[in-house]
Amino acid sequence: MENNILKFTMKDLQQESTQKLIKLNDESINYGLILNEKDIEGIMKNTNETLKRIGRIETSTNTLEKIIELVYSSPYTDKDNYIENINDMQEVFYYFKSQVLDLLSDDEVIDILKEVYDDKKGEIFQIQGFIEEYATKFKLGGSF
Repeated sequence: MENNILKFTMKDLQQESTQKLIKLNDESINYGLILNEKDIEGIMKNTNETLKRIGRIETSTNTLEKIIELVYSSPYTDKDNYIENINDMQEVFYYFKSQVLDLLSDDEVIDILKEVYDDKKGEIFQIQGFIEEYATKFKLGGSF
């Protein structure tokens, strides 16, 4: 019985999360970018895998929503790389949060990633390189 309640609750949470992310299409359509339920299912699966691999937990879709907004609002995102860039930026976000020991808020990390994403023209390897350098300097007490 208890296991059935947990399954029901998880299903409800997943449906609620999917609807919140679908709602982002109201804005992303202005950039010619739309996510369907299958896309969101894949993104959420990637989120879970990333969190598990990095050893983090997330209790809402707030961060994912901000990452999606970061990606769709950039002139360096198009239909061909939209989902891939969301997944990549999610991984970068959680890696970065871990590397700076959670001393930066989610919003501070999102602001940095937005600037870097546009500065590096959405090139994930360049973004990752910048984040590595930033995190190293941050841990050493340096400034950017």
